Amino acid sequence: MGPTAPLGTFHAAMAAKIEAMLTQRRIAFETRTEPGGVRVLVAPDWRDELRAELTLAWGDLVRGLPEDVMLEVLASGGTAPGWYDAPRGGHVDRAGRLVVGGSEDEEAAADAARIAGPALLTAGAILVVSGWYVFDTSAVVLVGLALVVLGLFSPR
Repeated sequence: MGPTAPLGTFHAAMAAKIEAMLTQRRIAFETRTEPGGVRVLVAPDWRDELRAELTLAWGDLVRGLPEDVMLEVLASGGTAPGWYDAPRGGHVDRAGRLVVGGSEDEEAAADAARIAGPALLTAGAILVVSGWYVFDTSAVVLVGLALVVLGLFSPR
């Protein structure tokens, strides 16, 4: 499988260190220079393991830079300077592996998906009650019931 999963967007100096690490390990990767930095893509089965490793060793990677470049990277700020979409937090799964959480953008997309089901349930319940007591029409009640069922079966 080719490099399709984003490992992250990095400062050019940090991207060079990551490229060297991936080349040394013979892990297939692809880089794309973007206005906000260098995006590194890897195979999906390597992504989580590499993100966890980079999260744990990020300080050592930054300290390994020449001093003038290190100061430039540190000036970018954040919890992981030079890693612009660094994961925030993580946990150890049942198999004992470190699982690193997503970036703010990934978490926002996941949050939006999580509220769809409850929102449909709420809207459906309001329509059922309104249709039954206020409008006294079965069409509104049926639409409300359809939204409730859709909300129950939507992924959270």
